[in-house]
Amino acid sequence: MSDPFFFSEPAIVSFSGGRTSGYMLRRIIQAHGGTLPDHVHVVFSNTGKEMPQTLDFVRDCGERWGVPITWVEYVGANPKYRIVDHATASRNGEPFEAIIRKMNFLPNPVTRFCTAELKIRASAWFALSLGWENWLSVLGLRADEPRRVAKAKNGRDRWENVMPLATAGITKRHVAEFWATQNFGLDLQSINGTTPHGNCDLCFLKSQATVLGIMRDMPERAEWWIRMEALALALASKPTGAVFRTDRPSYAALFSASKDQYVLPNIDEPLTECFCHE
Repeated sequence: MSDPFFFSEPAIVSFSGGRTSGYMLRRIIQAHGGTLPDHVHVVFSNTGKEMPQTLDFVRDCGERWGVPITWVEYVGANPKYRIVDHATASRNGEPFEAIIRKMNFLPNPVTRFCTAELKIRASAWFALSLGWENWLSVLGLRADEPRRVAKAKNGRDRWENVMPLATAGITKRHVAEFWATQNFGLDLQSINGTTPHGNCDLCFLKSQATVLGIMRDMPERAEWWIRMEALALALASKPTGAVFRTDRPSYAALFSASKDQYVLPNIDEPLTECFCHE
């Protein structure tokens, strides 16, 4: 049986900066004898809203495992994307703000152009910059995420999505067991196998309860999201485009609630059908 972590054709390994994709990367390195061939590239797409610990983890994986990781981020000009590194990567939401200003409204659970532009197209841009016509897009979706796996099976004209973790039957348990044996890791709290503070810090796909919890723990993380809704109010042609979600309070209202004893009812569940995965 062929190893799902071995690739004989051009492949872009999408590294989200989470524990699951870190585990996937390690298995891919091992499958190729410890060194990735020239036709396999690892890409981390930085939105500028990742937690500092996430950026440190991406750097550490590259250094400790001796694998080059290309950091790309959207800039909104020509060229639309640039290559950065741990030292030069945006940390104040600059790529995310740039795409909001271009679109003149905010992304939302239905229109997730942030994922499309900042993650998917950023990786595709890098592949095209290599002169590739077609390639595999390697995603870190596990076997215990069947809905996400099924949805991701639809690739694009130029690339095919492959999910070696799902093919190999890897679940949260396997990922947790692996990191428990390592001498480094992602320095963010894991709850029920997920990292609520990780990746895009106050992402609108996170549940209201999670957003409120992060705001209480790290109130400084709320400022950017509040500012973007204020910016979008001035830019958007429709009022609905001025909030990240119309089915719950604005980020400003949530921030006010996070400072009070009164807790808003949790009216939503987290939405996880996103490229920005664990």
